[in-house]
Amino acid sequence: MKFLIFGTGALGSLLAARLAQDNDVTIIGRAEHIKAIRKHGLRVTGKTELCQTKLRTMTNIEDSPIPDAILVTVKAYDTHRAVASLARFYHSSSFISLQNGLGNEEVMARHAKKVLGAVINQGVTLLGPGEIFHAGTGSTEFGLYSGTTIEDVAPIVSSFKKAGMPASIVDDIRTHIWLKAVLNAAVNPLTALLRIKTGKLLDGGPLETAIRSIVLESVAIAKSSDTHLDEEEVLKIIRRVIEATQANKSSMLQDLEKGRRTEIDAINGAIVEIARANDVPHPVNALLTNLIRAAETNSSSIST
Repeated sequence: MKFLIFGTGALGSLLAARLAQDNDVTIIGRAEHIKAIRKHGLRVTGKTELCQTKLRTMTNIEDSPIPDAILVTVKAYDTHRAVASLARFYHSSSFISLQNGLGNEEVMARHAKKVLGAVINQGVTLLGPGEIFHAGTGSTEFGLYSGTTIEDVAPIVSSFKKAGMPASIVDDIRTHIWLKAVLNAAVNPLTALLRIKTGKLLDGGPLETAIRSIVLESVAIAKSSDTHLDEEEVLKIIRRVIEATQANKSSMLQDLEKGRRTEIDAINGAIVEIARANDVPHPVNALLTNLIRAAETNSSSIST
């Protein structure tokens, strides 16, 4: 398959490195990252060990060939800008958000003819230009979202599996997107505020109690939006993901450490907005949203 990966941070780089083993992969990224990859290859350590040199590297989207599928991995606050820059592919390629938060697929569906929903769980850290650390592997679920059929998603799932990344097709991708949002709402702010790796959340005490509080509130808000999740099942899934990515630094922690804007508005902040619209109590998510926003303010050189 021909893949275009738009957004070559930690996750986008991992996908590029793995998929390029058996697919035609083009990556669009920052000049410094692209320059390092061109010179030394894309180096991956940890759960994945490889140096990928079979990549088409670009900094200008206009030079890209038409892909079968576009994997969008930019930060959620950049989704509008990313989709606008991909306008020449609106009627030819399947658009897939592999991002955090709620609302990314809706933005794509306003413009692109074919949109697939997806959720991915991978623990990855960008160490520097051209180099990433892969801390843990989870599954990727794909599903039909807008203007797509099973023929659009099946070869993508096959490519992921062949690249050694567990993948499946699910019936109700919107429920899975909500589930991932609740997982992120529980894991990301706590690890970012406490400056800890993911595995430290399983402390058998106050942090696990905090996770339960976040999940119970978030699930109630999801139900008010006609998405029905089971609290205990969600907690079990979160535990499994944490156990599989114990050595990982959450993307929100990485952002705060680098003085960058986080995705809090697309995660806990989005959950808060839905709660307000449906008149559902949301003190836990509101508190976490405000604390992360305060932490952003206190971080130096935040990039917007």
